[in-house]
Amino acid sequence: MGDPTRIQWTRYRSAGREIGTPDPERWAALGFPAPPPDRPWVFGVVVTSANGVVAWRRRDAHDDPVRAILGADTRLDRVADRRLMRYLRTVGDVGIGAQTVREQPGLILTPQETGDERAPELYAFRVARGLAHHPRNIIYSVYGRIPPQHPMLKTPGLSVIVVTTPAGRAEMARRGIRDAEIVVEPLLEPGGLERAHGRLRVEHGVRYIACEGGQTLFAALRAARLLDEMFVTTTDVVVNVRAHEGVLTMFDFTTERATLIAEGRLEPAGAYTFKRWRFDARRR
Repeated sequence: MGDPTRIQWTRYRSAGREIGTPDPERWAALGFPAPPPDRPWVFGVVVTSANGVVAWRRRDAHDDPVRAILGADTRLDRVADRRLMRYLRTVGDVGIGAQTVREQPGLILTPQETGDERAPELYAFRVARGLAHHPRNIIYSVYGRIPPQHPMLKTPGLSVIVVTTPAGRAEMARRGIRDAEIVVEPLLEPGGLERAHGRLRVEHGVRYIACEGGQTLFAALRAARLLDEMFVTTTDVVVNVRAHEGVLTMFDFTTERATLIAEGRLEPAGAYTFKRWRFDARRR
């Protein structure tokens, strides 16, 4: 029967050269093209409700949009989504916005988070392909408002790169943050984010970034023509948008003229859908 949380993918076109799988019972092998010569290949990883909601303005620390949209931790679909995210963290490095870092004080972007099932095969899979044990955690922060005691900055062996502005660098220095590499560019000016990604590739050797958002970061990367594709998990939860403020929704991929290159689900009775959308560079 195999593992019931293994996503059964239907592929509509080649995604690129397969990187393999750490465990064929749990994960089907995925493929990626070679990154562009002047920047990393960036792929988003996101979960959305059945009506397209990805986030809202939190009322308090207990109002977690992602957990609400995903449903119970024990559902097989939920386990499959978590395992897919962890597998995607083995491809290269991992990016996230500073707002998400502030909202999730225990978050570490690595194949096995605190409280996860043990996954030594994911780390071995990285190391066998010449990568570091932990992916580098790339934090995008315009203003440098990063908690200096956050575990991303304190975990032994885990490297952090902060993409920020001159004002953000000054704020990080004021907060005493010294255990991170910094890429400084005027991110809010035209071309600033693009130059920052060029430096990530040239100065730090970053080839692939699994970007876990949030949606504001996805939109900025898309506007700068730096977001190459999206892995989108759609749950069966319908969000009452009138019950929340600051609701954010996923891209309309049809309007964006993205191509669906693969989709998957759990068989035989999966409730979530897993889709992979790729943006056409010629249409950016």
